[in-house]
Amino acid sequence: MRKVLKLPSLSRVTAGSKATLELMTGPTYYSIVFSATGTALAASHFGRIDVYVDGKVVQTFKNLQRLIDFNSYYNRPTDTANQFALHFFRAEMMDAVYRRAPGMGTADVQTFHIEIEIDATAPADIAVTANAMVDPVEQPLGAFIKVREYPYSSAVSGKVEIDKLPRGAFYSAIHLFKSDISAVEVEADSVKLVDASKTVLERFQKEASPVARVPVTGSATHIDFVLEGDYQQAIQTNILKDWRVKMTLDTSGAVDIVTETLDSLGGV
Repeated sequence: MRKVLKLPSLSRVTAGSKATLELMTGPTYYSIVFSATGTALAASHFGRIDVYVDGKVVQTFKNLQRLIDFNSYYNRPTDTANQFALHFFRAEMMDAVYRRAPGMGTADVQTFHIEIEIDATAPADIAVTANAMVDPVEQPLGAFIKVREYPYSSAVSGKVEIDKLPRGAFYSAIHLFKSDISAVEVEADSVKLVDASKTVLERFQKEASPVARVPVTGSATHIDFVLEGDYQQAIQTNILKDWRVKMTLDTSGAVDIVTETLDSLGGV
């Protein structure tokens, strides 16, 4: 039976600090909801969010706005500065097995904690609490979704190529955070897997089933390999010799490449 539990108090919840939530190991975590209060509290008051398992970062978000955009794409309940969530359970997958599989099992891990940077401009009365939905039956970590960010900068506009994304994991999605990427291509061992404009990709994403996507079109271009909720459609990069993404940039500048991979703790 699922339980919804109040989690231990976060430490160092003060402006200019890094708040830390130490989680009990044993249960399988499906989602964690953070509730925050403070005078004129805003999303900009929360910086980088990192999820650690046994001292390794397994999910990272540049800031709260990045997490808000990420959850928005998957049509999840709206996040705000006052309430936001980390989702390990994946409601967009095709059946209960696939939805539950990425849950964060902690039976065989030593430590599980989350760090949230709090900006120096945050209100003095800021407070943060957390609740989790868990399965009390102890399960090993196994495979779960890693979220990684890779900053990239191009001095030119036009088509640019990324060929250094790590190989080894199963890629379920790649999110390219720049407002004016108009087209993308994906190649695996010289075979073209994706070749489409941003608007065409978004058309398919809005038709995804069982959960339609909500592209964050104003700030990102999404490449989603599991629109049918089937992890077997993810790109298995451990068998590839070459793996690359090509982006058409309307202007030069920075791109944050955010990857979602089904992987193990010892993977890439």
